[in-house]
Amino acid sequence: MRNFERNLFFSHNDSFDEYQKLTNIAHWIYPIWSITFIIIGTLSNFVSIIIFFRWTDRCSIYVYFTYLCLVNILIINVDITYHYLLPYITDGRMFLQYVLPLTCKILVFFTFFLRYIFIWLIVMINIDRCLYLTTTTLKLLICRRRSANIISLVIVIFSFLVNAHFLIFLKDPIRIESSSRKACTLDGFYYYCESRERYFENFYKNIWPIYNVIIFALVPVFIIFICFLLIARTTYLLRQRNAMTSASRQNDRLRSIGKILICLDLLFPVTIFPVLFFQIYINYYPPKTCLNIGIINLILSIGYSMSFIKNVFAFLIFYLTIRKFRCACSSFICCTNKFAVGSTH
Repeated sequence: MRNFERNLFFSHNDSFDEYQKLTNIAHWIYPIWSITFIIIGTLSNFVSIIIFFRWTDRCSIYVYFTYLCLVNILIINVDITYHYLLPYITDGRMFLQYVLPLTCKILVFFTFFLRYIFIWLIVMINIDRCLYLTTTTLKLLICRRRSANIISLVIVIFSFLVNAHFLIFLKDPIRIESSSRKACTLDGFYYYCESRERYFENFYKNIWPIYNVIIFALVPVFIIFICFLLIARTTYLLRQRNAMTSASRQNDRLRSIGKILICLDLLFPVTIFPVLFFQIYINYYPPKTCLNIGIINLILSIGYSMSFIKNVFAFLIFYLTIRKFRCACSSFICCTNKFAVGSTH
């Protein structure tokens, strides 16, 4: 859940009608994109897992892609369903009173746990390809199936430890801030898990948003950016060196790798940063009028959907950037076994 400014309830005023209209539109938007994303994302990522799993013994990067698609399915079905579908297709008060008290702590943990695994898998995809193209010794050590599996396990453990504080300190049931019908509320800000430990409440409210941005966004993006520059430089030099037709297949693979990394690397900040920084801004500078609250509710109903584009449409990235993936999809649809053959590196 989102533990931002708690007292976000305002008495109605002249702008209450506008607030109600905007909020009702927002509540229609949530189920539409939630159901669409769950169906498309689950099916497409499942197909991707089948294809990449057949290739994991040939290239370490396919191990990361397999786990990435699995995490996508979990994020889509857990995060979207719990935060953006159930609250708006069920009775709100029933959801708050009977569902959240039993699931709040676990779902808060899993939300951040899965998101951290996702971004650090992308980081490792970049590091893996960077090492493969720029080194020899580390390439033989890191760019292997076994190493990829071990590193993926380390990422899972790291994500668990970083977010374990949710499981430790969020022990109390949901506190429900009830308000009258004529009150204006920010969607998703009127319930939260609480802890009796005051220092943790202070950490959760004032320090965690910055802590989360650093580990979830700034550090990964910095590593990705450095790897991207090294990969681009090495790829350019290799293409210059291998301009003969005998190296055309290697150049094709390098172009495919370059395209998919560009798409994955750009989609993360483009889809995550706007909503992330907007949430932080609201935390420290909450809106003061009903009209502004209604506008923010409408913005968030669309903005939250953007943050899942990278998870739902990963299949399209693979399909548009990897030629062998397109061939494998065609073979999969035609029920042949040709998609079991993948490239080496």
